[in-house]
Amino acid sequence: MLLPCKVMAHALGVEVRLKDGTIYVEAFFHDDSPAKNAPLTFENELGSKVFSGNTNKEGKLQLPAFPPGKYKLIVDDGTGHRASTLIVIPETSPNADSTNQLISTNSTREKFTQVPWINIFIGLFVIAFLGIVGNWLNKKATRVSKAKE
Repeated sequence: MLLPCKVMAHALGVEVRLKDGTIYVEAFFHDDSPAKNAPLTFENELGSKVFSGNTNKEGKLQLPAFPPGKYKLIVDDGTGHRASTLIVIPETSPNADSTNQLISTNSTREKFTQVPWINIFIGLFVIAFLGIVGNWLNKKATRVSKAKE
């Protein structure tokens, strides 16, 4: 039995951070290469476009922070790769620190681009198991065939 799985050969990822009133966007592929000049759009909770632009040659964009609230970021590199994420601009307080705060809700760049070793090992185990079972069934069928002769 074969089960469908998510293919990430050249998937598009995006990470959004907030620091000192500036939004930092990074768009990248699964192999950690930048999504150069990728068009992107921010929408508010009502689905209205609040910003459109493109990443630079390093897959990055920075812009002034929007008012506090929830927004959706959609990045589409134009070749069939598309990513979207919910971002939350927090209410700022007078004592807000200037740390580089992750505000996107999807995987971080580090997690998105890591090699999926566990999936590789599971796949190799399944292939080996099916090979062993197939070999056993083939030998059993051969013995039954010879016994009938």
